[in-house]
Amino acid sequence: MGFSAVAIPDIKQEWKIKGNSTSFLPRIEASDEELSWFASSVNLGQILGCLIGGYCGGRFGPKRTVMFSGIPAILGWLCIVFSPNIGSLITGRVVCGFSSSILSANCSMLVAQYSSKQRRGAFLSLFALMIGIGILFSYSIGSGLQWRYAAIFPPILYGAMMIGLIFVPESPIWLLSHRGKKEATGALCWLRASNEVNEELSDLEQSREKQKDGLTMTQAVQNLSRSDIRKPFLLITTNFFFVMFAGPFAMIFYAIQIFQDSGIDGNEHLAAIVVAVIRVLGGILAIFLIQKMPRIRLAMLTMTLMSISMAVLGTIMYLKALGYDNMSLRILPILCITLYMFSFGAGAGPLQWVFVGELLPPEYKVLSGIITSLATMSIFIITKIFPNLMDVLRPYGTYWLFAAISFGSNIFYATLMPETRGLSMFEIRKLFVGNVDNCR
Repeated sequence: MGFSAVAIPDIKQEWKIKGNSTSFLPRIEASDEELSWFASSVNLGQILGCLIGGYCGGRFGPKRTVMFSGIPAILGWLCIVFSPNIGSLITGRVVCGFSSSILSANCSMLVAQYSSKQRRGAFLSLFALMIGIGILFSYSIGSGLQWRYAAIFPPILYGAMMIGLIFVPESPIWLLSHRGKKEATGALCWLRASNEVNEELSDLEQSREKQKDGLTMTQAVQNLSRSDIRKPFLLITTNFFFVMFAGPFAMIFYAIQIFQDSGIDGNEHLAAIVVAVIRVLGGILAIFLIQKMPRIRLAMLTMTLMSISMAVLGTIMYLKALGYDNMSLRILPILCITLYMFSFGAGAGPLQWVFVGELLPPEYKVLSGIITSLATMSIFIITKIFPNLMDVLRPYGTYWLFAAISFGSNIFYATLMPETRGLSMFEIRKLFVGNVDNCR
């Protein structure tokens, strides 16, 4: 996700510099509009990949689906490395988005099904932390390497992921539905390093739907007419919309450009790396906060901090537009974005995936694909229109808009979102239906 932030300034700079290219391939010639498509095109692939990922996770198993998502990912990154023009660059970006969303559509559900009730929240928060570490990695190698060379690293990491997953069992609840109790018990024993899994296995049998071959996409969508499926689906989707339209991925995709526009000359890459480090630190803190704090209180706290930081940043940009300029107005944007990304990493970001893993019934992996697809569509919209918002609303108006959305999310959390900390999957299921036996 952070690759466009380092690639776009490099592509622009390469075209401006006279002389030989640093690569054996020709320079990419692209307008600002084409580069905005490059930044956001990853989300186009993700929209389709999420839907296919949800289906494949239910049909073939989430672990196997995650593992084989590495094949198109490797091909997409190699296409980026050897792209001769903007068209092939965007194509590679779409393929990368397609493969990454197959993974993300299954990852949180798989982690929730691998985890025990006591450790589920902490393990689910690791998903967002790993995204933060990946973005930091992109910023770091992009600051020292030309963008084509930086794109060589992801295929290596995907290959390592595929090899590592060979030795991990499939989701116990998927095995329970498709292969029977014996294989599910074996997977649980491996995951818990213990043979004492009868109680957990009984809980899985209670929470799952009695479908011999798992739910199809059509059956899952039809079941949205049931309140116990529709309510968690709408709550998760709405939460994604609030968080995504609050602007975190605009900050990630355009980080270096944002710092340039803020008047930070010569240290944009360093500033972006520092902010990415802060987000990772927030993600590490989130592991403990999610274990200790109620989910809703943490979501409200971090979204409020995001709102305050964007409001202050907007005020700073407004003062700069009026002609004010001093050292404080150059330093404060870094502090505002740092607080914003720290808050996103410490609560709002990882909680998105915690809610997916906890609220959505485990056999409805196909719906997680739809949810992730809708969330990705919102990322595409905000990253695509972000340059236009900066022109139409000006930077200060754009940041004030993000602040308003962040603050407005508190009404949603306070009135509609249920608390799930410390509850089993069966107990969470009962939050949405009076008689859970009716939904089995």
